[in-house]
Amino acid sequence: MHDNTNAFDLLKEEMENDEVSIRVNAIHRLKTVVTVMGSDSFKSQLLPYIESLIKKEDDEVLFAIAEELGSVSSLLSGSCLVLLPALETLASVEETVVRDKAVSSLSSITKLMQDNEILNNYVPLILRLAGGEWFTSRVSAVNLMHSVYPRAGNLKDKLRGKFIELCNEETPMVRRAVATRIGELATHVEHEVVISELIPIFKQLSADE
Repeated sequence: MHDNTNAFDLLKEEMENDEVSIRVNAIHRLKTVVTVMGSDSFKSQLLPYIESLIKKEDDEVLFAIAEELGSVSSLLSGSCLVLLPALETLASVEETVVRDKAVSSLSSITKLMQDNEILNNYVPLILRLAGGEWFTSRVSAVNLMHSVYPRAGNLKDKLRGKFIELCNEETPMVRRAVATRIGELATHVEHEVVISELIPIFKQLSADE
């Protein structure tokens, strides 16, 4: 318990420093802190603290948080679902590199998730991002859809429908994301669906250019 408290207190002390580099380095030691604290203490104490940091920290620190949350997922016994809300927030921020790192961490976490967790938690997260008010979250949703599509079960049609819907976005950045990912999605979709749904989208996006 003493080591747990010391590790957490040291992290909090370093996160109060005015130097961004010191705060970034502190976050990059997150995996060590989690190892010392254990998964239960991480979930009950450290994770709420990290979530509070997301609301106020600089982009460099947010990037480190997005990266390290993906790294600590392998240390969490039982389930890494507790990480999803923080990464969902990070996948919606304005800074592109932070969003991209959050998307990368979210994608890596799916390897540790059960099929029912994908259906009940992960796909709904993507759909929330896809319906977000800001284009930033919708870009992240597009970048997450193709990798999870094979495991989406009875939600495949809904996921694909949202992907197609985002093709008609007014925001060029969202349409560009769709154009970038449509080929990867097509590798997981039935041949007849590619012909009937995805090829028309591809032609539409090509006409945009």
